[in-house]
Amino acid sequence: MADGYEVLVVLLTSSVKFFAAPLLAKSIGFSYLETIFLTTLGGFFGIFVFFSLGSKLVLFFPNFFKPLTKNKKVFTKKNKFYVLLIRKYGVFGVALFSPILISIPVGSFLAARFFKANSFRVKFYLCLSVLFWSFTLSTFLFLL
Repeated sequence: MADGYEVLVVLLTSSVKFFAAPLLAKSIGFSYLETIFLTTLGGFFGIFVFFSLGSKLVLFFPNFFKPLTKNKKVFTKKNKFYVLLIRKYGVFGVALFSPILISIPVGSFLAARFFKANSFRVKFYLCLSVLFWSFTLSTFLFLL
């Protein structure tokens, strides 16, 4: 196994930008199983940290910031994608697309914001998705 610094870099990368973590782990020289283990562990860490942080932010900000005026909301392509994802696919869509299309911090915040009622189930789906994508991306990388 590599130095502690390299392990930490892969863990932090997979907790924030999951899609790049298997490629980084392979380029450092980790084996197939080490890559899966480190990216999964980092993804789990990111989910728990950002889900907890998102839950706290959702509770904190409405109490202190009240809207001054009603402005017309501006919808960008990214906002429309998030709304479509949440409305059409629910917690499964957020969990499935969070590590790949949207980052783990944004996906965890969206899950904390819209699906807080059953947080254990939501975290479980998010972790299952990270495990699935870790196996899929690592297998794809090591087969090529």
